[in-house]
Amino acid sequence: MKDIQRHSVTTSDIAIFGQLDMVYNHLRYVEAQQNETKYACKGSGRCCKIGLRVHMMECANIAYRIRHQYYLYLEDKGNKFADDYLASVIQKLTDAMHDDSWDPDGTTDRMCAFYDNGCTIYGYRPMVCRTFGSITHVDDFCPRERNESGNIDFYSGKPIEEAVKAFQDLLCKFSEDKPEGNYDMVIYMPLGVLSFFLPSEQLEELYQQTDEKFWQGNEGWFNYRTYFTKKYGYSDDELTASAKAAGLDIVFEDLLNESR
Repeated sequence: MKDIQRHSVTTSDIAIFGQLDMVYNHLRYVEAQQNETKYACKGSGRCCKIGLRVHMMECANIAYRIRHQYYLYLEDKGNKFADDYLASVIQKLTDAMHDDSWDPDGTTDRMCAFYDNGCTIYGYRPMVCRTFGSITHVDDFCPRERNESGNIDFYSGKPIEEAVKAFQDLLCKFSEDKPEGNYDMVIYMPLGVLSFFLPSEQLEELYQQTDEKFWQGNEGWFNYRTYFTKKYGYSDDELTASAKAAGLDIVFEDLLNESR
């Protein structure tokens, strides 16, 4: 992918964000149940040391919620406070575009751009953050209690599968009837969110100033493939069929390796 143009949120997108929040609510319930057990999240923030790649739909949702918060601050605290808030968000996202340690697999020496003694977008954080420890296993750096197998107990079953597939359906729905401009992309989250705030000229400047690795995205909602979608979501065959129907390729490594 080359540069990325300024994006905008439409009224139909806002309706999708409402549906997305209903999916999030399902995970909120699961997280609440999990946190009543001995395997509860300890709030260490260690899982926030990551540079996420997510679909543009969740980037759009995050940008929309931040803009909403901006207007709430504008009304309640005035112009300067609201402008300073938004400028701070944009600066942190821009700083993340200069993270030399970041790798497209998410590895980084830094905390997430939205972490500041806790998640600053907790209410609308991405699905991948919500699944960690609630419907998927956790990594060794997580300080949670472990079971006799050395892992944690988490939730699974048909309701979880339905929630994950509903999430994937929304990725697909968001991508329908969009104009040209990289809306149906799996992309580095800071860049995706910035594309809803910075004008195209500033995005072009950022492109010239930053490593090309941040601008490499996978086209197609079916290429958003993480542990929770592999475990509970649509099958490889279903994703491949969707890609073929769209005239695009499947690019995630596990399928490529299996085909060799």
